[in-house]
Parts: sequence; structure tokens; C-alpha cells
Amino acid sequence: MSAGSAPEPRAEGRLRVGAALVALSERAGGDTLVRALLDHGAAVYATTGTAAYLRGLGLEVRAAELLTRTPEFLGGRVKTLSPDLFGAILARRGDADDERDLAARGLAPLDLVAVTLYPFESVPAAAAWDEVVEQIDVGGVSLLRAAAKNFAHVAVLSTPAQYPEAGAALAAGGTTLAERRGWAQAAFERTAEYDALISGFFAARGGGGLPAAWVRAYRRTRDLRYGENPHQEAALYTAAGRTAWWSEDPVLEGKELSFNNLVDLEAAARIAYDFVEPACAVVKHNEPSGVGLGATVAEAYRRAVAADELSAFGGVVAVNREVDEECAAAMGGIFLECVAAPSFGAAARAELGKRKNLRAVVIPPAALAGDGWEMRARGHGLLVQRERPDAAAAETRVVTRRAPTAAELDALRFAWRVAARARSNAVVVARADRTLGVGSGQTSRIDALHVALMKARRAGHDVRGAGLASDGFFPFADWVEVARDAGLTACIQPGGSVRDAESIAAADAAGLAMVFTGRRQFRH
Repeated sequence: MSAGSAPEPRAEGRLRVGAALVALSERAGGDTLVRALLDHGAAVYATTGTAAYLRGLGLEVRAAELLTRTPEFLGGRVKTLSPDLFGAILARRGDADDERDLAARGLAPLDLVAVTLYPFESVPAAAAWDEVVEQIDVGGVSLLRAAAKNFAHVAVLSTPAQYPEAGAALAAGGTTLAERRGWAQAAFERTAEYDALISGFFAARGGGGLPAAWVRAYRRTRDLRYGENPHQEAALYTAAGRTAWWSEDPVLEGKELSFNNLVDLEAAARIAYDFVEPACAVVKHNEPSGVGLGATVAEAYRRAVAADELSAFGGVVAVNREVDEECAAAMGGIFLECVAAPSFGAAARAELGKRKNLRAVVIPPAALAGDGWEMRARGHGLLVQRERPDAAAAETRVVTRRAPTAAELDALRFAWRVAARARSNAVVVARADRTLGVGSGQTSRIDALHVALMKARRAGHDVRGAGLASDGFFPFADWVEVARDAGLTACIQPGGSVRDAESIAAADAAGLAMVFTGRRQFRH
């Protein structure tokens, strides 16, 4: 039979494991796997450190050097990189040429390879380069790739989570093709994840601009019941080597979180946690309906809900302080999907636990910190962005004859921060401690202003003397008449329109104070 023409084993057949190699940096469960292999008559070879560990547990394993035909050298940098060892892994059973080559070298094929890689995930971000490079696994990755390539004949295990499956296969008489193919896929996923961790570390340490290739790895953390809609499947993935706030089940009270809950929870938390003083944000369909500040989170909550109580119904709430009993009791007056906070007091948990359809979710503020990159998949492409390291910060500049009063300026600053988290086009009408109306996700900026005012009127708010923030410039001066007639007295916007002079002149004529930031804050 010529090289490469060996038939694929039948899916229903099992291949007995007669010889195995183990090279384990993560050794949890390794003794159980090796005992199972030995109990079923397999010869087990192990690299130096792994062999010492296993022999210390009374397990009789053989030195991997019997396969490599050479001792380790370069201080252990070269352990398994040997043609003889890789020949034993890559040889195709039933292929006359491969079998002749093995016989010429006095080699027998390996049937199982178990490798856990050096823990690059645990390398500190500030580690010295000497420490970093010594945690880059070369031989282990090569072993996984070789065994995975030859999955038709070799079983490859890349994580301790697979050891119970392997043990069951051994007890059943050997591994099946379906098992080996599944383990091979997992091995390629592991090596891809590993390379992504290393390239990402180099990119972050290098401090350069946009990389030539965008390489990141995410591991499935939890399956979800469905996606945005019931006909879509979905899961949660966490960046390799990182911990997300959903990595461990964050729900203290209530049922499992949905795809939409998770999106809204993060949006609400990012708004509330953006403030130093006690703050609350209410989000519905990834849009803020109300944001409030207060002396306590209970007061902040009441202001946030009162901003647009109609939209708050069935919404998601986040506060930036521990939820206490007073705040939990205040939440009893309206149906809410979820409440997020850094923590919940015992009395608050007991109160919220009475409402079976409400989820209490812990989101540590530090868990929202990212690396500055944002990604959005579009078809077969990916949009990637981050803030330039040398980008100038937004600076307020009064452009009208009248400057804002201290109270107006406080309102503008608050509104501007909320507008930065709303979907474009966004306009926020607010006082210094609460939103009165939010118009977001509109296709016209003047429509966004009308929507914000409509919501304020519907809620019965008096907007006279309030301020407004726009996340982008007003292209025309028509907004001034709308703002003036409503009683608004101050505006903050980026500026930058070719018609800025018309807006400034109209604002001066209406007695409005206007501030430019010189920086827009779109969110699409």
C-alpha cells in the first residue's frame, strides 16, 4: 500500500491503546489517567518532570528518552523534539511505507498522547522577558499538533477534562474514531488558543498600533438557552487567560440569565459604574431609559426609574454600590428583569428573593475593565478599534456669549456622560442628578431631541432650565428653536459642523449657553 492511501478506520471500531506518552505541566488527574492506561496493559512513557511526579505516586512509567533516543538538553528546552518520537506518533497504521520506516528505526507506534502545555495564561503582564519566553511551550504544542493530525490512528488529550472520557474508552476496549476526531479538534483549538495568548501578549507589550493579523482566542464558558430570539443558539465565551464577570455564575437570586439580559446588564453596569457618587442606570434593549444620582443607591434608583417609568418596566437595573434593604424594598414597586451591583446585603437578598422572576446579579467593577479594544464581526470580516494612546481628551469650551451657570454646567457634564453610553444618534435632557429624557438610536439628531423631550413630557418632568447633551454635532440650527420653546437653557455638543456659526448665533439670540467638547462620542 502506498504512502497516504491507508483507509480510515471504521467509525464503529475501537483501537486498543498499547503505548502512550504523557507530558503534563498541569498534572491534576494525570495519575488517574496513567493508572487506567497501566491497568489496561498500555506501556506509558513520560517526560522527565512528569515521570518523577508519577513515580512518586508509585506508578511505573518509562522515560520518554526511550522514544526520543536522546537525553534532554539546553536546560530542558529540548525534550521531545525528536524524529523518532514524532515518527512513532505520525506513522499511519497499515501503510507499508510508514511501517517499513518504523521497523528500520526499531520503533513501535504510539496510540495515545496526553499533553498539557506550559501555563502561559498565568504569566504576569509585567513579567520580565526572560520569564515570559521560558513559558512558551514548543515541544508540547508540536506533540499535540502531530497527534491531532494523525487522529485516524492516535488519541490526543489536551486537557484533564478529557481524562474521564479516555478512561471510559479504555474500559470499553479502546478509542473510537469519533472520540479521536473530537479530541483532535479540541487539541487544535487548544494550540490556536495558546498561540493567540502569546501573540496577544507580545502585541500588548509592544504597544504598537493595529496588528497585521487579529489573533484572539475565546473559550466557551457557558451555554445559553438561546440567543436574542428562541430560534438562535448561543453561548458565552471568555477571552483566553482572562476572567469575565460571567465566568462564574453571577446570579445570586433568580433564574438563569438570557442573551439579552447579559447585554443589558453590562450596558447598565458600565453606565452606573462610570460615576463616583451613588448611581443607578436603567437599561431596556441596550438603551438607557433613566440614570440617577443620589446620596444613597435607593435615592439614585428612585430618580433613575422616575426618569422614564414606562420604559423602566421590564428593564435591567445596575447600581454602583451594595444593594441594601432600603434599595431592595424600593425595587418592589415595578417589574424588573435583573438588578446588578457589586454586592448585595443579606437583608436585600432576602427581600429580592421574594420576587421569583427577578435576577440579582453580582458584577465586580474590576471585571468590566478591558484592554481597550472593541471588536464587531461583520460577515467574514471584523471591525476593530481602540482609542489612540495620543488622543486628546474632551475639553469644554464655551462658544456662546453667555456661559453656563454652575448648576447648568453640572447638568451638562452629567448629561454628556450618559450620552456617551447611549446609542447614536443620542440626545440627553437632564439635570445634575437625573435624566429627564433620553432620545437614542435615532436616524436624525433633531428626532433624537424630539424623542428626549417627548419622554420627559410623558413622565411629567419640568424641563425648564435643564441642559441637553448631544453625542454628535447638530448639523443645523433648527434644534435651538425646539430647545428654547421647551425651556432648555444650556447645551453641550462636540461642535465641528460647517454650520456651527449658525447654531452659535441662534443660541445667542435665544439666550442659551452652549459648550463645545471638540470630541464626539458615537456608539453604533
